[in-house]
Amino acid sequence: MHCIDVIRYPTTKGFAMRMNLLRRLLLALAAMAALTAPAVFAGAPAHAAWGAQYPVTIQVTGNGHQLGYATGWVQFDTGGDTFQYSITVCRQSSYTPPSLRVAVNAYTPGNLYGTTVTTHYTDPTGPSGTAPCYGRSQTVTGQHTFTGHQNVYFVLSGNTFVNGNNFTVYTQDRYVSNPY
Repeated sequence: MHCIDVIRYPTTKGFAMRMNLLRRLLLALAAMAALTAPAVFAGAPAHAAWGAQYPVTIQVTGNGHQLGYATGWVQFDTGGDTFQYSITVCRQSSYTPPSLRVAVNAYTPGNLYGTTVTTHYTDPTGPSGTAPCYGRSQTVTGQHTFTGHQNVYFVLSGNTFVNGNNFTVYTQDRYVSNPY
């Protein structure tokens, strides 16, 4: 006795039912795509307006000398997540050019010195200024988004030699609260 395999071909009715099901599935997927497309392909949200500019002035001294000076402003957006600044940093009698560290959320629980966003190292070939910027100076700018930041913390560092050969770094800081 021989075994014969029977091959069954879909009937027209079964084929129509599968096509109907496929058509419904495609329609459902198209509807979902149409509903989610605006959220997925929408442009970036509009930027909040900028609030007032707050002054920032820092003088770092060490071993009886003015080492570096910084003056400028910081500004927060009214949405509370973005800030921008423009600060002129000048070398006074610092052995190497001063640096400006920018951090957020200083003096918060467990984060005394804040989270550093960037550090600007000034260019020693910048133009000479007038008092108090009688040394080389450079304007540094930045715009940063940091969700939920409570403040911006600027730290100016300068250095000199103490007692002849002890290289010492001095810092001075300014803390500006985010009003939004």
